[in-house]
Amino acid sequence: MSTSLWWGEAPATAGDCVRPHHVYQRTDMSTQPSAITVFGRDYDIRKYRKESDLFTITAYNLDRISTGKDPGDPGFGITATGTFAKTGRTVAVDPTVIPYGSLLYIEGVGWRIAEDTGGAIRGRHIDVLMPSRRNALQFGVKQCKVTVYIPDNLTDV
Repeated sequence: MSTSLWWGEAPATAGDCVRPHHVYQRTDMSTQPSAITVFGRDYDIRKYRKESDLFTITAYNLDRISTGKDPGDPGFGITATGTFAKTGRTVAVDPTVIPYGSLLYIEGVGWRIAEDTGGAIRGRHIDVLMPSRRNALQFGVKQCKVTVYIPDNLTDV
């Protein structure tokens, strides 16, 4: 039997994140729901490995300063995975740490999808897409607990 949950979005301007102990775990799915709905799509989380850790969280937007591209430039607004970048969904990650297509729950921010990367995104650093430069600057730099749901089969993403 499948249990489905919908996780709401917390505002990206929420207060400082917590500083938990590092936790690495493989979730026992018998006590967890088997499906979640994020961004209008159902995910069978039995097919995902769950890991939690502390990450540095920053923010960017789609201006030239953040991306090096202007509207009208080839590739403007297109992520490293070929999707259109979307505020409230897209984050940039180091794909050697968090594979593209992974679901992320960032405490104080909400659900996001690993779709992009950038020149300064290395290691345990996540860059959250914001609607404007002002929002990105106001967001600042935070240390947050992040739960990463990594697909067992990356070709299913």
